[in-house]
Amino acid sequence: MRGIRNGLTALLLLWATGCAAGGAGMGGSGQMASNDEFGARYMAQVIKSQLRAREVLDQPVVVTTFVDLNNLNRSSVFGRVLAERLLNEMHLAGFTVSEIRKGRDIFIREEVGEMILSRDTRELLGRSNARAVLAGTYVATDDSVIINARLIDVNTPLILSSCSYNLRMNGKMIKLLTGESPF
Repeated sequence: MRGIRNGLTALLLLWATGCAAGGAGMGGSGQMASNDEFGARYMAQVIKSQLRAREVLDQPVVVTTFVDLNNLNRSSVFGRVLAERLLNEMHLAGFTVSEIRKGRDIFIREEVGEMILSRDTRELLGRSNARAVLAGTYVATDDSVIINARLIDVNTPLILSSCSYNLRMNGKMIKLLTGESPF
């Protein structure tokens, strides 16, 4: 009876953290590491482990800003930070990540410094030769943020891999979602 109770407790713990699905990318543990604050490392590992077209690892992948599921035209500091962290973790996981925001010129702005990243669509339009794009959504609830990500083939509507998990809501998350600073 104690073995069943311990098994149920472990299963409930996995479910409560939102990590029950896709545990193969976590060395079998199915849990995010404590230093993986937003789950980006977990997501990159699950996306890689669930990948249906292994050749995608050697072809350019673009990571986009995560958007609010209730309004796909809106994001937040959280959505941008998650994408930045995921870009790094995808690279570390072995994906060939392409930076689509790279402008043509380096701009030097007083009190800001040297910059090359841009969101000017006229400058960036059509410059990517990506094989796949990682897109994601999030939705805030009272006690968590539900995150969904999918790696999509750019030439078809096919999903090459996906991942969903929950992050526990806390004061920092609320500030990142609402844009209130300091974070």
